[in-house]
Amino acid sequence: MRAVRLVQLGKPLEEADIPIAELGSSDVLIRVAAAGICHSDAHYRAGISRIGSLPLTLGHEIAGRVEKVGAQVANLAAGDRVCVHYLVHCGRCEFCVRGLEQFCRSGQMIGKHRDGGYAEFIKVPGANAFPLPDEIPFEVGAIMMCSSATALHALNKARFKAAFNTFDAEIAR
Repeated sequence: MRAVRLVQLGKPLEEADIPIAELGSSDVLIRVAAAGICHSDAHYRAGISRIGSLPLTLGHEIAGRVEKVGAQVANLAAGDRVCVHYLVHCGRCEFCVRGLEQFCRSGQMIGKHRDGGYAEFIKVPGANAFPLPDEIPFEVGAIMMCSSATALHALNKARFKAAFNTFDAEIAR
């Protein structure tokens, strides 16, 4: 498959042919329809933020269609429209069980620690793929899982309930 990869810090991204990752029993393969460009991608490329090993396919704001599902994935099927949550976490550590997945000791960010969505396909755990309603364009679905979710989280933390309802309604539209 074609992918756009970070091969060397501070250098332009490079287009490359790479193999499609093999699916585990709890994984889904997604044909990428949209991938947002986040400021953090620029930080990774510049070497400002530490990342996993190179070469690496960037991109953590992703939406597309499920191409294939692993044997243990029951809630998704080929053809489903999905958006991807960028944080892969264990679900079992003391942080994950308290709903603090961002502190998971074995957590990995898609497009930072593992290959991301600047490619034709991406393999992610089924738990990271969420149904995307038909009325929400892929381009909106991709950014909903990062930049929009960040804003929503800030509103929730600030307890701006009226703003939350307005924001939530706009995202759902």
